[in-house]
Amino acid sequence: MRNAEVATISMRGDELSNQPFLTSGRVRSTLQSHWAAWLILIVSLALTAVAWSLSNQYIQRRARDRFDFRVDQVLKAIDQRMLEYEQVLRGGIGLYNSSKSVTREEWRVYVTNSQLQRFYPGIQGMGVSLIVEPEEKEEFERLIRQEGFPDFQIRPAGERDFYTAIVFLEPFDWRNQRAFGYDMCSEPTRRAAAMHAIDTGNPAVSGMVTLVQETEKDTQKGFLVYLPLFDPALPVDTVERRRAAATGFVYAPFRAADLMHGILQSGVPDINFRIYDSVQPSSESLMYESENHDAFGAEPHQPDFKSQRELKLHGRSWTLTFESEQGFVSRTESWPSFLVGCGGLLIDLLLFYVIGTIGTQQRTAKALATQMTAAYRRTEKQFRAVFDTSLDPILLVDGDQRVLYANPAAEAVFGAPSQQLLSRSLPEFFVDASPALSAGPPGSLDQSSVAIKDEFDCKRADSTTFPADVTSSAWEDEGRTFMAVVVRDISDQKQKDQTIRQQIQELERSNRDLDDFAYVASHDLRSPLRGIENLANWVVEDASDQLPEDSKKHLSMIIGRIGVMQSLLTDLLAYSRVGRISEKVTEVDTQAMTESVIEILDKPAGFRVQAFNLPIITTLKTPLQTCLRNLIDNAIKHHDRDDGKVAVTCEMDDASMCFLVTDDGPGIPLRSQERIFNIFQTLQPKVGPRAGSGIGLSIIKRTVESYGGSITVESEVGQGAKFRLTIPRVIQRQETVKR
Repeated sequence: MRNAEVATISMRGDELSNQPFLTSGRVRSTLQSHWAAWLILIVSLALTAVAWSLSNQYIQRRARDRFDFRVDQVLKAIDQRMLEYEQVLRGGIGLYNSSKSVTREEWRVYVTNSQLQRFYPGIQGMGVSLIVEPEEKEEFERLIRQEGFPDFQIRPAGERDFYTAIVFLEPFDWRNQRAFGYDMCSEPTRRAAAMHAIDTGNPAVSGMVTLVQETEKDTQKGFLVYLPLFDPALPVDTVERRRAAATGFVYAPFRAADLMHGILQSGVPDINFRIYDSVQPSSESLMYESENHDAFGAEPHQPDFKSQRELKLHGRSWTLTFESEQGFVSRTESWPSFLVGCGGLLIDLLLFYVIGTIGTQQRTAKALATQMTAAYRRTEKQFRAVFDTSLDPILLVDGDQRVLYANPAAEAVFGAPSQQLLSRSLPEFFVDASPALSAGPPGSLDQSSVAIKDEFDCKRADSTTFPADVTSSAWEDEGRTFMAVVVRDISDQKQKDQTIRQQIQELERSNRDLDDFAYVASHDLRSPLRGIENLANWVVEDASDQLPEDSKKHLSMIIGRIGVMQSLLTDLLAYSRVGRISEKVTEVDTQAMTESVIEILDKPAGFRVQAFNLPIITTLKTPLQTCLRNLIDNAIKHHDRDDGKVAVTCEMDDASMCFLVTDDGPGIPLRSQERIFNIFQTLQPKVGPRAGSGIGLSIIKRTVESYGGSITVESEVGQGAKFRLTIPRVIQRQETVKR
């Protein structure tokens, strides 16, 4: 240390060995007095009471955590099972979509092989309800009767806008036969759920109902889950189209009590719960209560724990209320708090005995003070070793901002010897401002506070200045405030930053010049080209019957090359603007987008272009649409047959999405597969039916690479080509990007 005040670290060790507190006979007699022992006993008993209270609270918290865990188990079990039921119903949808017609026997075999009661206990059955128009009702009933059901009719009777009829329901036992032919849309609750399924195209859960399968014995509340059936040949992209394409439902009825028994099997120990088909619990919306709820003969009790949770299931909100049973916290769990109380009391009595008989143990205290002094001296040496060898200037200041210590690096950077630095205050080292030292009341600072970093202009002894990153940290020691200040010269870094900013500005200016050039070139060159094209067309129109064939051919070549030039200018302008247009990241249905692109492209009558199971993703729509359109258009334009095929598929992983455009055309030679992505490079003549500007693939490459993606090609001559367009899942991790 360069100052006596900094030497407090070593002084504290000496002070400990000379404290009158440890050598005073008065203190020794105080420890041996009866009132001190009683005081310690009272304090220890109070601490024991606190420990018992804390242990009891810990037991209650553990019990609460166990209660919440079991509540979560019930919710997860119900949610998971309903998801499994949905998958089974989706299998039924798949069966219908994969066949022109599904027979009663095929449906029975499918449901039987699903083994519902083995793998999905709790489901009442699985059925199909078809939509019947009023004019088709009689013919529909006649066809079902011909299948061996002479008494079949749609129930209940009456005229309606449309009918639905349960035609398949397996297992076709006596209970499910009661629902055969039932029109579920004749009842408002079922109709609301069914129409919701059609309007959204997603599963829908009905409100609480009494199933038509119920009898007077063991009647239970229930509900139904619907999945809509649509005509595969009709579009379903809007609500109106889905209603027009709907042909029926695959559905499953559930009896609430049977469902819960199937999900929870042996139930949930120590927990009672109810299920309400509403957001607010009420007796009218009670759909299920566990069997151990208010058991017969049980005395009413106030549960230790309660919980109310909401479960959302495809358009419905269930409210579940949970209560702990009596004895949820067992005596075994409560035993540790009793042991804490008894053990603490025993320890308090032993402590009282020890304090009453303790001596001064002065020699032990002196030895301890000597050890602490040595430890502090070692700390001082470590402090010197670290601070004196640091390459950055380090200043130690007190609460009055007087410099107590400056390391050798500070002498070199500030250009003054140590004694001169110690005579200055902290603000003298800075030009306009200096690190602030909080001088609050004693105890307001922790022993070691969080370091604060900021940038300041520092001043050397010769009055020259330099920018620096300054890190400061303040702390308190025995009521006194200290602060360590670390200074790092960043003059070189500032110069580098300025150079980088200048280069960025120059690049931005160059980009603007390129944009202006591309626009001017495109605009100014198009005008004379249009004039030449018009003149050539006028000559052909006015004198075509007078011109020789060679002249007609030459004029046709002129018009064709003008078109190539105009296409080249358009592509050149698009190439120059890649990466410079703002667009927001949005959710994109790539299947629908690709299908719309395919529809507008010009292709031979026998040519087939198909998109297979493309995902819904969050990305930039316009660049992706442009890239896919150009790739598909190239595949069509450069194909060697009029009955060619092009397929668009997608592969995804955690980091990226890869769109594959595959054709069965003539292929691309290996030597040309890198060259085709260069600007103005094309494998076809730049005139004729397959003419190209040679910029299309360059635009795609530049576009996708500007967002961190890539494009590659795999091809063999005569084996077609496969272009892989890879884009990242997260584009620059921003909501809005520049392209």
